[in-house]
Amino acid sequence: MPAETTNIPNMITHVAIIPDGNRRWAKEKGLPTLEGHRRGAENFERLLNASRDMGIKYFTSWAFSTENWKRTEEENAYLFNLAREFTKKYKQKFISEKVRFVHLGRKDRIPADIVQILNEMEEETKHFTGFTAAIGMDYGGHDELLRTIKRLNELGLEVTEENIEKNLDTKGIPAPDLIIRTSGEKRLSGFMSWQSAYSEFYFPNEYFPDFGPAELKKAVDDFMSRDRRFGGDTPQK
Repeated sequence: MPAETTNIPNMITHVAIIPDGNRRWAKEKGLPTLEGHRRGAENFERLLNASRDMGIKYFTSWAFSTENWKRTEEENAYLFNLAREFTKKYKQKFISEKVRFVHLGRKDRIPADIVQILNEMEEETKHFTGFTAAIGMDYGGHDELLRTIKRLNELGLEVTEENIEKNLDTKGIPAPDLIIRTSGEKRLSGFMSWQSAYSEFYFPNEYFPDFGPAELKKAVDDFMSRDRRFGGDTPQK
Protein backbone atom coordinates (compact mmCIF):
# COMPACT_ATOMS: atom_id res chain seq x y z
CA MET A 1 0.00 0.00 0.00
CA PRO A 2 1.31 3.51 -0.70
CA ALA A 3 2.73 5.36 2.27
CA GLU A 4 0.64 8.54 2.50
CA THR A 5 1.34 9.33 6.16
CA THR A 6 4.14 9.11 8.67
CA ASN A 7 4.32 6.30 11.20
CA ILE A 8 2.86 6.80 14.66
CA PRO A 9 3.30 4.71 17.81
CA ASN A 10 0.96 1.75 18.18
CA MET A 11 -0.80 3.37 21.13
CA ILE A 12 -3.90 3.51 18.97
CA THR A 13 -5.05 0.09 17.83
CA HIS A 14 -8.53 0.55 16.43
CA VAL A 15 -10.02 3.46 14.48
CA ALA A 16 -13.69 3.41 13.48
CA ILE A 17 -15.33 5.92 11.18
CA ILE A 18 -18.90 6.97 10.47
CA PRO A 19 -18.66 8.19 6.85
CA ASP A 20 -21.24 10.97 6.89
CA GLY A 21 -21.93 13.71 4.34
CA ASN A 22 -21.70 11.97 0.97
CA ARG A 23 -25.02 13.34 -0.24
CA ARG A 24 -24.41 16.88 1.03
CA TRP A 25 -20.96 16.84 -0.58
CA ALA A 26 -22.51 15.96 -3.94
CA LYS A 27 -25.22 18.60 -3.60
CA GLU A 28 -22.71 21.36 -2.84
CA LYS A 29 -20.62 20.26 -5.84
CA GLY A 30 -23.65 20.32 -8.12
CA LEU A 31 -23.34 16.58 -8.70
CA PRO A 32 -25.99 13.86 -8.56
CA THR A 33 -26.59 12.62 -5.02
CA LEU A 34 -25.55 9.11 -5.94
CA GLU A 35 -22.15 10.36 -7.11
CA GLY A 36 -21.43 11.35 -3.53
CA HIS A 37 -21.73 7.72 -2.47
CA ARG A 38 -19.28 6.63 -5.17
CA ARG A 39 -16.73 9.24 -4.11
CA GLY A 40 -17.17 8.13 -0.52
CA ALA A 41 -16.58 4.49 -1.46
CA GLU A 42 -13.41 5.49 -3.31
CA ASN A 43 -12.22 7.49 -0.31
CA PHE A 44 -12.67 4.49 1.96
CA GLU A 45 -9.78 2.74 0.24
CA ARG A 46 -7.49 5.75 0.76
CA LEU A 47 -8.27 5.78 4.47
CA LEU A 48 -7.88 2.03 4.72
CA ASN A 49 -4.42 2.29 3.19
CA ALA A 50 -3.47 5.26 5.36
CA SER A 51 -4.58 3.64 8.61
CA ARG A 52 -2.53 0.56 7.84
CA ASP A 53 0.50 2.66 7.00
CA MET A 54 0.14 4.44 10.36
CA GLY A 55 0.43 1.15 12.23
CA ILE A 56 -3.24 0.95 13.16
CA LYS A 57 -4.29 -2.71 13.38
CA TYR A 58 -8.08 -2.45 13.07
CA PHE A 59 -10.09 -0.13 10.82
CA THR A 60 -13.89 -0.14 10.90
CA SER A 61 -16.33 1.73 8.69
CA TRP A 62 -20.09 1.82 8.22
CA ALA A 63 -21.30 1.13 4.69
CA PHE A 64 -25.04 0.67 5.27
CA SER A 65 -27.01 1.05 8.49
CA THR A 66 -30.18 -0.68 9.62
CA GLU A 67 -31.84 2.73 9.26
CA ASN A 68 -30.75 3.18 5.64
CA TRP A 69 -33.62 0.97 4.50
CA LYS A 70 -35.77 4.08 4.95
CA ARG A 71 -34.08 5.72 1.97
CA THR A 72 -35.49 5.50 -1.53
CA GLU A 73 -35.47 2.22 -3.41
CA GLU A 74 -33.37 3.86 -6.13
CA GLU A 75 -30.70 5.03 -3.69
CA ASN A 76 -30.48 1.68 -1.93
CA ALA A 77 -30.27 -0.17 -5.23
CA TYR A 78 -27.35 2.08 -6.17
CA LEU A 79 -25.67 1.46 -2.81
CA PHE A 80 -25.94 -2.29 -3.23
CA ASN A 81 -24.53 -2.06 -6.76
CA LEU A 82 -21.60 -0.14 -5.28
CA ALA A 83 -21.27 -2.87 -2.67
CA ARG A 84 -21.12 -5.51 -5.40
CA GLU A 85 -18.44 -3.60 -7.27
CA PHE A 86 -16.25 -2.81 -4.30
CA THR A 87 -16.56 -6.13 -2.45
CA LYS A 88 -15.39 -7.98 -5.54
CA LYS A 89 -12.46 -5.59 -5.78
CA TYR A 90 -11.61 -5.79 -2.09
CA LYS A 91 -11.81 -9.57 -2.02
CA GLN A 92 -8.75 -9.80 -4.25
CA LYS A 93 -7.03 -6.85 -2.58
CA PHE A 94 -7.46 -8.24 0.92
CA ILE A 95 -6.22 -11.69 -0.04
CA SER A 96 -3.15 -10.35 -1.85
CA GLU A 97 -2.32 -7.87 0.93
CA LYS A 98 -3.14 -10.29 3.78
CA VAL A 99 -5.92 -8.18 5.28
CA ARG A 100 -8.49 -9.94 7.45
CA PHE A 101 -12.06 -8.95 6.64
CA VAL A 102 -14.95 -8.98 9.11
CA HIS A 103 -18.56 -8.20 8.25
CA LEU A 104 -20.60 -6.46 10.93
CA GLY A 105 -24.37 -6.65 10.73
CA ARG A 106 -27.18 -8.80 9.44
CA LYS A 107 -26.99 -11.11 6.46
CA ASP A 108 -30.66 -11.99 6.17
CA ARG A 109 -31.84 -8.81 4.43
CA ILE A 110 -29.10 -7.79 2.01
CA PRO A 111 -28.96 -9.33 -1.49
CA ALA A 112 -27.87 -12.98 -1.54
CA ASP A 113 -25.07 -12.44 -4.06
CA ILE A 114 -23.49 -9.81 -1.80
CA VAL A 115 -23.83 -12.12 1.21
CA GLN A 116 -21.97 -14.79 -0.72
CA ILE A 117 -19.07 -12.44 -1.43
CA LEU A 118 -18.98 -11.27 2.20
CA ASN A 119 -18.89 -14.87 3.41
CA GLU A 120 -16.12 -15.74 0.97
CA MET A 121 -14.09 -12.70 2.05
CA GLU A 122 -14.40 -13.64 5.71
CA GLU A 123 -13.54 -17.28 5.12
CA GLU A 124 -10.58 -16.67 2.82
CA THR A 125 -8.98 -13.99 5.01
CA LYS A 126 -9.75 -15.28 8.52
CA HIS A 127 -6.20 -16.53 9.09
CA PHE A 128 -4.55 -13.13 8.47
CA THR A 129 -3.43 -11.37 11.65
CA GLY A 130 -1.58 -8.20 10.66
CA PHE A 131 -4.46 -5.87 9.80
CA THR A 132 -8.24 -6.18 10.04
CA ALA A 133 -10.86 -4.27 8.06
CA ALA A 134 -14.38 -4.45 9.48
CA ILE A 135 -17.32 -3.17 7.45
CA GLY A 136 -20.81 -2.60 8.79
CA MET A 137 -23.46 -3.51 6.22
CA ASP A 138 -27.05 -3.62 7.45
CA TYR A 139 -25.49 -2.84 10.81
CA GLY A 140 -26.84 -0.96 13.81
CA GLY A 141 -25.66 -1.05 17.39
CA HIS A 142 -29.10 -1.63 18.89
CA ASP A 143 -29.88 -4.37 16.38
CA GLU A 144 -26.53 -5.99 17.17
CA LEU A 145 -27.31 -6.07 20.90
CA LEU A 146 -30.80 -7.47 20.33
CA ARG A 147 -29.43 -10.22 18.09
CA THR A 148 -26.70 -10.99 20.61
CA ILE A 149 -29.09 -11.32 23.54
CA LYS A 150 -31.42 -13.47 21.44
CA ARG A 151 -28.47 -15.72 20.56
CA LEU A 152 -27.49 -16.07 24.23
CA ASN A 153 -31.06 -17.06 25.11
CA GLU A 154 -31.11 -19.63 22.31
CA LEU A 155 -27.82 -21.07 23.57
CA GLY A 156 -29.05 -21.11 27.15
CA LEU A 157 -26.26 -18.78 28.26
CA GLU A 158 -26.51 -16.18 31.01
CA VAL A 159 -26.59 -12.58 29.81
CA THR A 160 -23.25 -11.37 31.17
CA GLU A 161 -20.75 -8.83 29.91
CA GLU A 162 -18.34 -11.60 28.95
CA ASN A 163 -20.95 -13.60 27.04
CA ILE A 164 -22.24 -10.52 25.25
CA GLU A 165 -18.76 -9.58 24.06
CA LYS A 166 -18.11 -13.13 22.87
CA ASN A 167 -21.23 -13.04 20.71
CA LEU A 168 -21.21 -9.53 19.26
CA ASP A 169 -20.50 -9.03 15.57
CA THR A 170 -17.15 -7.61 16.72
CA LYS A 171 -16.10 -10.65 18.75
CA GLY A 172 -12.31 -10.88 18.74
CA ILE A 173 -11.91 -7.22 17.77
CA PRO A 174 -10.87 -4.71 20.46
CA ALA A 175 -13.15 -1.78 21.21
CA PRO A 176 -12.40 1.27 19.06
CA ASP A 177 -9.93 3.70 20.59
CA LEU A 178 -11.12 6.50 18.32
CA ILE A 179 -14.46 6.99 16.59
CA ILE A 180 -14.62 9.62 13.87
CA ARG A 181 -17.82 11.01 12.39
CA THR A 182 -17.36 13.29 9.42
CA SER A 183 -19.53 16.26 8.32
CA GLY A 184 -19.66 17.97 11.73
CA GLU A 185 -22.55 15.90 13.11
CA LYS A 186 -21.94 15.14 16.78
CA ARG A 187 -23.76 11.88 17.39
CA LEU A 188 -23.11 8.16 16.92
CA SER A 189 -26.56 7.19 15.59
CA GLY A 190 -26.27 3.79 17.26
CA PHE A 191 -22.85 2.98 15.83
CA MET A 192 -21.03 0.41 18.00
CA SER A 193 -23.29 1.15 20.97
CA TRP A 194 -21.72 -1.46 23.24
CA GLN A 195 -18.13 -1.08 22.09
CA SER A 196 -17.91 2.73 22.33
CA ALA A 197 -18.14 3.04 26.15
CA TYR A 198 -14.57 4.34 26.50
CA SER A 199 -13.86 5.43 22.94
CA GLU A 200 -12.62 8.91 22.19
CA PHE A 201 -14.63 10.90 19.64
CA TYR A 202 -13.59 13.25 16.85
CA PHE A 203 -16.08 15.26 14.79
CA PRO A 204 -14.43 17.01 11.82
CA ASN A 205 -16.46 19.35 9.61
CA GLU A 206 -15.30 17.78 6.34
CA TYR A 207 -17.76 15.66 4.44
CA PHE A 208 -16.56 12.10 4.06
CA PRO A 209 -15.30 12.37 0.43
CA ASP A 210 -13.02 15.24 1.57
CA PHE A 211 -11.77 13.48 4.71
CA GLY A 212 -8.53 12.06 3.35
CA PRO A 213 -5.32 10.65 4.86
CA ALA A 214 -4.10 14.09 6.01
CA GLU A 215 -7.34 14.64 7.92
CA LEU A 216 -7.10 11.16 9.39
CA LYS A 217 -3.59 11.97 10.62
CA LYS A 218 -4.94 15.12 12.31
CA ALA A 219 -7.59 13.05 14.05
CA VAL A 220 -5.03 10.53 15.26
CA ASP A 221 -2.67 13.28 16.43
CA ASP A 222 -5.54 14.84 18.38
CA PHE A 223 -6.28 11.46 19.95
CA MET A 224 -2.64 10.98 20.94
CA SER A 225 -2.69 14.25 22.90
CA ARG A 226 -5.62 13.22 25.10
CA ASP A 227 -5.62 11.74 28.60
CA ARG A 228 -7.68 8.56 28.78
CA ARG A 229 -8.85 7.53 32.26
CA PHE A 230 -11.25 4.67 31.47
CA GLY A 231 -13.41 5.60 34.45
CA GLY A 232 -10.48 6.03 36.86
CA ASP A 233 -8.40 8.94 38.11
CA THR A 234 -5.09 8.05 36.50
CA PRO A 235 -4.59 9.16 32.90
CA GLN A 236 -3.65 6.35 30.53
CA LYS A 237 -1.68 7.50 27.50
